[in-house]
Amino acid sequence: MICALHVEEFIPYGRQHSAYHPGNVPQQNGLGGLLEGLNEQGITLHKAIKEVRVKDGGKKDFWRLRANSRLGIDPCEEELYIDNQLVVWSRGTTDNARKIIKSFTADSAVHEALWCSFYLPLDWVSDPDLATGEDPDTNTIPARCQQGVCVAQSSTLSVFTTDGQNYSSTLPFEISSVWSIKRGLLIERLVASQASDVAKTPKKDNKNLPILFSVMHPLEEATPVICRTGGSSGKVSFVTDTSQQIVFSSEEPPLLVTYDKLLKAHSVWTVRAAKTEEAHNAMGVLVMDCGTESVMQEGVGLTPGHAQSTSGFSRLTISNHSPSFSSPLLRIHSKSKLNSPSDYQSKISSPSLSRLAHSHSPSPGLQGSASFYRLQTPSPQYKSSPSGSLGRTPVSLSGSCVDSTLTEVREPLIPEICIDHLWTEGAPNRDANNNGQASNVFLIKDFCGQQYLCYLVTFLHQLRCVKFNESNDRTQLIFGSVSTITARDAVAIKVTLDMTLILDMNYHLVLYSGVTKINQLYVGGLPDPHSISLGPAAGQQALQPTTLCRGSSPVRLSLGPVTSSRPPSAMEARFFNDERQCLSPVPTEYSDTSQVLENSLSDDLSFHMSHLGQVTAVRDAINNKFTVELSDNRLFRAALPQLTKSHTVQMCLDAIRQVLPKNLAMFVLSRWYSTHNAPGSSTGQSEWHMFVKCLLAMIGYDVEKLALTRNGDDTDSSPSPVKASKKLKPSDQGSDEDWNDLISCDLHQSVSNAEDHLCGLQTISAQQLQVSQCASIDHMAPLFTHFPSLLFALHLVYEEMKLDSLCQQQLEELAALLCQMARDLRCELYTDYYSRDFPELFSHIGEESLILEENFQQMNKPSFFSQTPPCIYNWLCQYLENKEQPPFPYLYGVSDRTMHVIAMYVALFTNEDFKELTWSSYLRKVATAGIRTPDIEETIASCCSNSKLPSDPHQRVVLYMSHLDITVRKSLQHGVALPLKEAIFQCRDDPPGDWPADAYTLIGREDLAKQKCSAKQSSSPILTAKQSTPHVKGLNEEEDGMEHLDHELLKLEFSKDLRVQEVRRLLQSSMPVRIAIQQRPEVSDPEYIEEQERHLYCTCVRTMALPLGRGMFTLSTYHPVPTETVQIPKLCLTGRAPPRNTTVDLSHIETPANMTHWPLFHNGVAAGLRIANTTELDSAWIIYNRPQTSELTNEHAGFLMGLGLNGHLKNLAILNLHDYLVRGHDMTSIGLLLGLAAGKRGSMDVATVRLLSIHIAALLPPTSTELDVPHNVQVTAIMGIGLIYQGTANRHIAEILLQEIGRPPGPEMANCTDRESYSLAAGLALGLVMLGRGSEEIVLSELNIADELYHYMMGGQKRPLVGNSEHMSGAYRERYRYPSYQIKEGDAVNVDVTSPGATLALGLMFFNKNNSAVAEWLTAPDTQFLLDFVRPDFLMLRIVAKYAFNKLQYVDDPDCDIDFETMSQAYCNIVAGACMALGLKFAGTSNEAAYNTLFEIAQKIKKLINKALLVEQAGKSTVENCFMVIVLSLAMVTAGTGNLEVLRLCRYLRARVGQTHSHVLYGSHMAVSMATGLLFLGGGRYSLSTSPEAVAAMLCAFFPKFPIHSNDNRYHLQAFRHLYVLAAEPRVLIPRDISSGNLCYVPLEITFRKTVQCPEEYTYQIMAPWILPELDSLKEVKVIGPRYWHINFHRDKNWDGLLSILKSCGYLYVKQRAGHLSYAADPEGYHSMLATCLSGEQLIGRSVKTKDIKTFSSDPRILAFAEFFCSGDNDKDSSMIQFLSRVLYDCVSQEKINILPVYVTLQKMVDGLDRRVTSLDLWQLKLMLLFYQRQQRSKGDDSQLVSEEFLVSLTNSIQHKLHMWTQEHSDVLMSYYSGQTLSSADVQSLAAFLTWYDVPHPALLGQMGINRGASFPELYKQLQPLGLSLSATMAISMTLLQACV
Repeated sequence: MICALHVEEFIPYGRQHSAYHPGNVPQQNGLGGLLEGLNEQGITLHKAIKEVRVKDGGKKDFWRLRANSRLGIDPCEEELYIDNQLVVWSRGTTDNARKIIKSFTADSAVHEALWCSFYLPLDWVSDPDLATGEDPDTNTIPARCQQGVCVAQSSTLSVFTTDGQNYSSTLPFEISSVWSIKRGLLIERLVASQASDVAKTPKKDNKNLPILFSVMHPLEEATPVICRTGGSSGKVSFVTDTSQQIVFSSEEPPLLVTYDKLLKAHSVWTVRAAKTEEAHNAMGVLVMDCGTESVMQEGVGLTPGHAQSTSGFSRLTISNHSPSFSSPLLRIHSKSKLNSPSDYQSKISSPSLSRLAHSHSPSPGLQGSASFYRLQTPSPQYKSSPSGSLGRTPVSLSGSCVDSTLTEVREPLIPEICIDHLWTEGAPNRDANNNGQASNVFLIKDFCGQQYLCYLVTFLHQLRCVKFNESNDRTQLIFGSVSTITARDAVAIKVTLDMTLILDMNYHLVLYSGVTKINQLYVGGLPDPHSISLGPAAGQQALQPTTLCRGSSPVRLSLGPVTSSRPPSAMEARFFNDERQCLSPVPTEYSDTSQVLENSLSDDLSFHMSHLGQVTAVRDAINNKFTVELSDNRLFRAALPQLTKSHTVQMCLDAIRQVLPKNLAMFVLSRWYSTHNAPGSSTGQSEWHMFVKCLLAMIGYDVEKLALTRNGDDTDSSPSPVKASKKLKPSDQGSDEDWNDLISCDLHQSVSNAEDHLCGLQTISAQQLQVSQCASIDHMAPLFTHFPSLLFALHLVYEEMKLDSLCQQQLEELAALLCQMARDLRCELYTDYYSRDFPELFSHIGEESLILEENFQQMNKPSFFSQTPPCIYNWLCQYLENKEQPPFPYLYGVSDRTMHVIAMYVALFTNEDFKELTWSSYLRKVATAGIRTPDIEETIASCCSNSKLPSDPHQRVVLYMSHLDITVRKSLQHGVALPLKEAIFQCRDDPPGDWPADAYTLIGREDLAKQKCSAKQSSSPILTAKQSTPHVKGLNEEEDGMEHLDHELLKLEFSKDLRVQEVRRLLQSSMPVRIAIQQRPEVSDPEYIEEQERHLYCTCVRTMALPLGRGMFTLSTYHPVPTETVQIPKLCLTGRAPPRNTTVDLSHIETPANMTHWPLFHNGVAAGLRIANTTELDSAWIIYNRPQTSELTNEHAGFLMGLGLNGHLKNLAILNLHDYLVRGHDMTSIGLLLGLAAGKRGSMDVATVRLLSIHIAALLPPTSTELDVPHNVQVTAIMGIGLIYQGTANRHIAEILLQEIGRPPGPEMANCTDRESYSLAAGLALGLVMLGRGSEEIVLSELNIADELYHYMMGGQKRPLVGNSEHMSGAYRERYRYPSYQIKEGDAVNVDVTSPGATLALGLMFFNKNNSAVAEWLTAPDTQFLLDFVRPDFLMLRIVAKYAFNKLQYVDDPDCDIDFETMSQAYCNIVAGACMALGLKFAGTSNEAAYNTLFEIAQKIKKLINKALLVEQAGKSTVENCFMVIVLSLAMVTAGTGNLEVLRLCRYLRARVGQTHSHVLYGSHMAVSMATGLLFLGGGRYSLSTSPEAVAAMLCAFFPKFPIHSNDNRYHLQAFRHLYVLAAEPRVLIPRDISSGNLCYVPLEITFRKTVQCPEEYTYQIMAPWILPELDSLKEVKVIGPRYWHINFHRDKNWDGLLSILKSCGYLYVKQRAGHLSYAADPEGYHSMLATCLSGEQLIGRSVKTKDIKTFSSDPRILAFAEFFCSGDNDKDSSMIQFLSRVLYDCVSQEKINILPVYVTLQKMVDGLDRRVTSLDLWQLKLMLLFYQRQQRSKGDDSQLVSEEFLVSLTNSIQHKLHMWTQEHSDVLMSYYSGQTLSSADVQSLAAFLTWYDVPHPALLGQMGINRGASFPELYKQLQPLGLSLSATMAISMTLLQACV
């Protein structure tokens, strides 16, 4: 009998929670409200009546349990409780602490609730951390597993996922049941026969309609399931048999069990993805079937009136209550939604489907064929996945509803799941009253891994177990015989035990493993008020109070009714008899627990329980726990004991399981489980001794007389007084045991030894006496014939444990067992082998075998048994010596560590391809008895399947080790692990960049591992809103929008000055300005106030321009909290006059109207740009930040544009977008349109194009209604079109934009103001569309765009429209047939309007094309005459468009007068244009030559602008504008660097405020503000790119024509000034120390690629953090220097890692080397030089101080080691202290601290050689020596972890001590060679000598015929065939000679 553990009463947590749940509270009270609700809903009453089912009248609550170990190490249980409309999902850990995950209240009764999982493609995953890799079924589509709970109602599915997503979908039929499969759900449709059972009225159902559907995602429609019968060539059809009903489904393996109600038989199916041809074949079969049957059906037809629209889908509903019905297999598409006719036709492949698809009008003959279609309105985001692939792409619910006026077409619904028939049970009893349907089905394995499908037929009280296995190619399942067990109920204990708990006919609980009975189970602690008196132990356990922990407080449970918790599909009637029996809890105490087992199996213990305590059901098996249900409906939770808690016993059981036949293995495991867990078996003895006794008893030993087992009993004690009192009273007669105890005492030994010495008698030990009295082994025992197999299997376990440094104690116990077994099997080599490892066993060598000679013939010696014991250490040593040796045997699942060690050694010393090695030469797989295990190649390949192993052996080994368990790597013996640690040491300095994170952690490069993990994340916040910043805000201080900067980075970048604080002061606009004007004596107070206000106005002009610079400075520096709104800083236009700080405002002077119109917009844009582009924002958050007032504001409009530029506006819902636009707020429309276009640039998104086209008259149809669109909105829309079609060269859009450049004024009063901005926007948009595409043939041949642009640039007569579109020409003439009432241009092109846009468009078209003709067009005039035809400011644009320098050559013309004003203006504009071209070309590069050139020109103009005579010639406004262009170009070159000289220049220009600087207008302050912001772009993280797209964006943003006042948009729309964001990119590399977590300085070496401009590679060094050059020009980025470990990013290797670093957060994790400080703490490296000095020879003779160690490391473990072991004044320990000091410094300074235990262990081994040393320690030293010898022979590398001098000194010490011992104890060696008994005092050194020199067994020496009396040369020659080393051969020869002497 077996006792259950942890018995406690169980109440579902959901039931307790539901007691406090309010339930479904109605929204309206009273009869009036109810009637009103009925009138509004219309269908409420009908729906409520339809939900009523007669058979559910007695339906009660039920629940499900499952194990979930995803959240932590310890697995926990999850409960899903269902009670009518309530579903409670809870989770609890092992300590009974539970919490509610989610609680649902449905609208109607819940039919089913279950856990489910779906697979989504990775492109739909918002968080890549949740990605699980590939779809486990197809292994081709990377997918993410989305898990959740599915709640099924009558015809509704609701899915609640673990990541917070909620889905709800309505099905076109009623649900019968829902089943979970691997990638979705299976749904059974409620057929008419089932519905008639409920309504008791006859119903009809089309038998050809499918009854089984699959849902692969809740947003997908349910598709019918097809089935295949008859094998691969069988028939494929839909599942239409209404007699079939699903009773079970499993995800792994994907199986389905159905029950046929007519045949009364169960069938098994496998679930897989349907193939395309199978789906089409099934559709064709169904078409023909339904085409013939539908004519015969009465009242069957397609009824459009039943169509409903739910969740964005239009479906038809199957109605079982009306004669007419509609099919669930019909999908309706609106024709207007189809992209092309081919989209629909491509989905119909078979002829039959095509014919049906084209029959749009229903006919009487084809109305039944509607069952192959489904109705659906496809969303624009719908993506159909290939057939056969079940990685789902869910349909979005954002699609619009189908217009009722649109024509509908029908599309066939393609099946996605196919079930293949595998097995059907034999012909059962088909009696009509025989309800043979299974009520419980489960999968289980037995102890040997045999799989069974078990199903419980309650009606017959039978548990049928069907055996099944995988085929040889593992592609299908093969079902075999059926075994039947009589049972009332059963449940599977799968996870750890592989057993089945059965309730038999006598209401006994019995354990089975497969179909093998284990034992009965006793569940103690159950309530039994009428039971008999129990024993002391059991009685105490039974009378314990039963409690249930709810939270942390135990609550006494009341007796309440508890019903079965099975779902309705499994709630069948149960028939029980009235037997009332129970097992007696009082076991009989035996001296041996095996007798307990025999008596428990043979005795029929009766039950004496009352009816209230009888077990009637078992259920809810999770891990090793289960629930029993009593007859009084109470539930109790209990647990089964584990198979074993000892790792050693588990390994032995696994080995025995593999070498024994299945029946014997089952017998052994069953016997052990029953013995181990029998009542009263825990008598204090260890689990190992219990196992030894159990195993030896099954082999045939008399364990009561065996010394090995008796010693185990003697050492164990029973501390429990209860157990001691239960022992049997000893007999007064005496026994043999008493005599044995007497002769074993110390007194008897001392007296007998003295008498034997006096009399000269031979001493006979007590153990020998016991052996002589011990009977022979019972040869009839079940395991006797397999004795050799057991010995060899346990020996392999022994060899496995020898590699584990944590198993030394268990190894000695196992050696004693093996020595006993080997001695009885007369395997002398095995016995000698174990004795050398544990010399105490030498004393048993002379003992006789307990097996009789005639019984040896009965044993089966397997083929894998070898006479010589395999030794893993000997194998490794010979492999290192490059000697041939047989392959080492291994058992799969047992000798895994051995296999991995051999594989890593082979990988380290072979140059062959690792995956193509012949592993049979190194490893020999032991043939298992009927258990299928993978091959050697397959097992080793699984450790490196996901990695491409490199050719370098060290890297190969490290990658292999990274796939192993951490316990395997860390617990290896020192000598075995040294070659592996050496490989780690060699790879640590410069590892490859494509390794996994585990490999980097293994080699100690935590910096690279952290980098690898960070690269997998999509984003990493720079600074969250709740992180503290150094800036502490006062109580009354306003936010300035710059409080969330990364001050840690800025302090590191600019640590020597306060430039960051200065920039923040220059750009803040939320504080009042200081008006410090002294009142002159002659000025009155009113005049003084007016003077203050005029000065304030000049200051406010500057303040209104500051938000543009602040937006640059704070770009992507803030991660908002989702529950908080973003505060937009106040734009303060007031001042403070000292000394009283009186407020000064603009109330006494006149100011322009709407002066703050655009500045507020820029202020909002700056606030929106502050939000990082890596933050995930949704539409709800954007609306949440909407102004509280009903009116929209300019600041919010700018905020929306900022979100759009950062890519967040694309998440705005279409309805919210519409709500914004219909308000008619111009600034909001500008922000939305430009933000949307910027976020979707280059995508040609149709929805966005339509939105923009509404605001552009040229893109509207001629007959469209004229819309009154504001001019600025039109300019925005035309630029948005250019962004959407950026780089596409769309012909139609290019033609439209080309016309819009020269759009005439009119008609009537339209298009008469600010025409220049519209023409410029059209030109820039055309340049974006044709960016770099000007040389394409189609552009030049058809549209002649370049020629037209040249005409717009130079002027001339107007030309007819370009292109050949008559429709467009007519529409254009119709639109402008009415001339303008304000402007008359005539027939000439107005170049003042068209030239800027055409010039820039021409330059962008031929960007980087080196077109000489276009370059000639853009060349500046070289004569005075030609110069008079060009406006001077246009020359700047031509130079910029040409993108090169040009010099103005003056030609003397005596016939004309020189216009010096024109020449000066032209010169200034040409120089400014050349500077801007230079700034665009070298933007963000910090090119020294470009910077020096621009800065020199800026300094000249700075000096020139103060000289009025020189400035007046060209004009102050011209010089000022050109100066601003030059300063802006200078800032573009130094963007993000914070250049101090440029900052000083900007601060100087910013100070020009007041009446003395009247030429400094709003545009100048805007340029200065933008230049200041560019210097610190993105808080020092961003810089500008020079890609074609970036240059085009910078041209739009930095257009060299600045506004005159704050509302000036005549030449350039101010909203375009923010398009620089499209050119900004994060390029800063920020080192962060992985140990301290602080930012640090790190030197970088940057190598440029070879280009046309630079034919040679160029390398330079910088100190990070630094902004890298553009990555397209780089070849390599490397971390260099002696202080940090090197990191290398190479373009051909791990360049993606650098890209991911820059895109996410810019943090480069680095690891500091030992002995060095950071550059911040030690800039010059003086302290690091001290550490270098301390690592030399000066340490010899001195102790270590803790403060010296701190120079190298701050690890507290190392500091403690130095304090306690490397210092002291004791002279005795001075040598050890010096040794430890040298070793510690060597390990710490070279960062090989993991070798410190190796040094200490080896030194202790040599020091303790005189006392005790194990052979394992000697083997470690031998492996180290052989490894370094081979390494030096192969590579000659001197760098190694362990010093060679240290190893040589240890070797000499060992050999010297062993030599001295052999000279003194030659008689011991002679006794060993002669086979005599050895004394325990000499065996330690003997074992060391035998192990160190590999001395063969004396039997082998005798077989070789070695003459011990020969001379030394003869002995040396005779010993050479043994293959021993020279030192070993000489030592053995000398000992043989000494023995003879």
